[in-house]
Order: sequence, then structure tokens, then C-alpha cells
Amino acid sequence: MSIRIIRTPAVLLSFLFILSGCSIFGKNLIIYTQEMPQCADYELIDDGDFFLAVAVSGGGSRSAVWSAAVFRELFEQVKLPDGRSILDEVDYISCVSGGSVSSAYYCINKPAVDTTHQEEYDLFFEKYLKAMRSNIEAAVFYRPLNWYRIFLEPPEKAFFLKWHFENEFYGEMTFDELYERQARGVCPTLIVNTTHMDSGAKFLFTTIPPEEFDIPFREDLDGFEYFEDTGIYQSNIMYEKGILETLFCKDIGVDVGEIEVSRAVVASSAVPLVFGPLLLEDNIRSTPDEPVYVHLSDGGIGDTLGLESVMELAMTRFSRGDCAYKKGMVIIIDANQHIDPEDTETVVRAFGLEGIIERSRVVYAYRGKTLAYYAIMFVQSDPRFRDISFVYISPYLVSDESLMDYIDDSSYPKSVLPPELQGIINNFKATPTRFKIDRELADSIERAAEIVVGGVKDDILNNYLGGCGTDASNP
Repeated sequence: MSIRIIRTPAVLLSFLFILSGCSIFGKNLIIYTQEMPQCADYELIDDGDFFLAVAVSGGGSRSAVWSAAVFRELFEQVKLPDGRSILDEVDYISCVSGGSVSSAYYCINKPAVDTTHQEEYDLFFEKYLKAMRSNIEAAVFYRPLNWYRIFLEPPEKAFFLKWHFENEFYGEMTFDELYERQARGVCPTLIVNTTHMDSGAKFLFTTIPPEEFDIPFREDLDGFEYFEDTGIYQSNIMYEKGILETLFCKDIGVDVGEIEVSRAVVASSAVPLVFGPLLLEDNIRSTPDEPVYVHLSDGGIGDTLGLESVMELAMTRFSRGDCAYKKGMVIIIDANQHIDPEDTETVVRAFGLEGIIERSRVVYAYRGKTLAYYAIMFVQSDPRFRDISFVYISPYLVSDESLMDYIDDSSYPKSVLPPELQGIINNFKATPTRFKIDRELADSIERAAEIVVGGVKDDILNNYLGGCGTDASNP
């Protein structure tokens, strides 16, 4: 009897403690802090005279599986004259949200040999796709011992997401350790995009020196910024200071080299109200009595494609007189949803709460992509940037008639999309952005990647080999 009297209050107190919403981890776990470091200065890794970058969109597990499948098909189908894959020539990967989950896995786990080693890469891609298909939500939340986590604050949920990423995908690799792989040419240089919620600026986790993103601006005396040497600069159009700002760990007195890659990926995929924001202490503005924190959330808030960082990097490099790059290419791997106007609940209600939030996110992503493409169009009118080509890779391209030759289903006319592939388009439209994916959809995504990459491989090879002075058809 006495045991029950002692245990019952303990159980009740524990339950009330959980329900109280108080942090159960403590500040030292939830908020990332460093002693004021001597921030490392990394050298820019620059190989050859061709700028080759990949931008990987957000989209939760849809993007994670799609980008992993595309990387595999680039390995399988896009071969250089010496037998290597085009993957060996990628300089940079800029990623957002679910695309960051996949891209970081690729950079950390990619074999340390070139892509002529077929067996090693076959095994790697088998593990890679399996990892990206995993139900991250279930692993983090849906175990009985973890049910109390639904009462936690979003930053505490982000801690558990980081814990899962470390245990299943990345280990405890830091950006210092990742830089060693990048410097040896094992993997591309990773750019993880997040959003600095306090200022609205973009915040990057990368070992690329910050000055490499300084596109040609001039700050006027009135505090506004203008593009130099462009029609915008010649007009009176003003960009408010900070709107186009890019911030780095060094800007808050933090050494990116000490930060775990898993933490950066959590920040990039910290969907507002679900995970995060991720908290970092600002060593520059903090005082012993008044610490200051920055709040980092989903990189897709500012750029759903990860393309802005690539363009800043390219514009900075190509605008220099001593730039070694002669030509360049950006491969855009996009797993964002398309809008189905018929996808409403009823004529009267139109959308439920979840539908309104999801449709708002998709429309916002649509408009952001449109503006990005307009910007590229105007940028390419400048002779300095005209030799940068773009290749777009999206699941929706399976419906492009030009790709019908890559569909080997003889049961249907070449002008008719087989139901298997039509299903992927329908499923993409209906699948919300979450960190889990239906097995059937994942299968279709992999099949679609095979078809789409098959349809664009000649463009990729011609752009690259032509830029290096060789034609793909006559190497």
C-alpha cells in the first residue's frame, strides 16, 4: 500500500510536468552555443573551368526520394567519354528542406572513389534510396515511448529530428569533416539554405567563403541597395537593405566548422509550427546578462528551389575579370507540387484548414519559382552570364511527349501516358509536404526519374562537353 502512495504522486507529477509545456531538455541541448571562436577560413574549392551546380528543391520526403532517384539516374545514364558519370564533375549542391535531407546524405555517404566503380555505387544508391524512403515521422513521433513529445515546443521537436538524422543518416559529421571530403574531391561543396526568421534574410550553412556570394551591389547613402551595371541600377528601383542579404555563421560569431551537418539540415527543413525554429546564440550581439538568439527555419520560405544561392555564386564568379570559368550549367531538381484547380473539398467550403495552409504554401512556391525564372532570363541577357545553361528535372516532365521514347511500356501508344506514370502526377498533386512517403508513390518516382533523366541526358552532356571544348556526339 505504501508503494502505491509513493508511486502515484510521482506518476501524476511526471504527467503534469510533461503537460506543462516546460522544456525537459534544458537550454544547453535546445539552444546551440559556442564560446567566441576563431572562425575557420576555408579555401574555395575550384576545379576546372566549368561551373556545374545542382539546386535541389524542398518538398519533404517527395523531394528526398526524387532527388536521390535523379542522382542515381545521373550516375547510370549520363556518362562522360572516360566512363565516369557527370556526378564526378558537380562542384556545388544548393539545397532546401527535404532536398537538404537528401543532398547532405549524398555528400556525407558518397563513396570516396570515382563513379567508374560500379559495384560500390550500386550499393551506395541502394542504401541511399532506402534511407530517403524511410518514414521519418514515424521514427521520430509514432513510437509509444515518444508519444509525450506531442506536448513539446517546436524547438524541442527539432532536437528529436536532429537526433534521428544523426543516428540514421549523417552520424556526428561536422562541416570541418565535410570540408575534408570536399577538398579531396570526394563530394561537391554543400550549401544548406535556411531562413533567418528575425530579419527575413537567407542564412547559409556552407564552407564557401561569404565573399563568394557578394553579387555586385552598391549601397547608396540613403541605405538602399542597387544592382550595379544593370537596368535596375540605372532606374530608381530600390531594394530595402536586408531583403537580399545573405547571412552566415561568421556573422553571428559562430564557427560553421564545429556545427554538425545534421543541425544545419534540421534548420533547413524546420517547417514552421511543426519543427523548430532552430536556435543559435549570437555571440556578436550577446552580452553575459542578455543573450541574443537567432531563429532559423525552413529554407523554402525564402527560396523553394535553392536556386538563389547558386545564382549569387555564379554571378559573383562570372563577373570577375580573373574568373577561370568559361561556361557553366545549373541542374534544377524540382519536387514541388503543381496545383490542381479541382482539388477542393466542396463548392461552399473550398478548403479545410490544412488545405488552406498547404495551398498557400504551394501558391507561394509557384510565385517564387516564377520570379526566379524571370531573374534568370534577365541575367542571361548580360554577356557575362550568357554561357550559363539550365537543365530542369521534374516528375511532371514524364508527360512531355518528347520523352515518350523512354517509356518502354508497349501496351500503350507512344502518345498515351501509361496509368503508372499518370498516377505519379496525380499523387504528387494530392500528397502534402510531409516527412513520410507512400511506397507506391516512391516506386513511381524512381521510375519517373529514369524516364526524365533519359530525356535530358543529351542536353546535360552537350552543355558540359561543349563547354569543355568537346561535343557529346563526337567526343
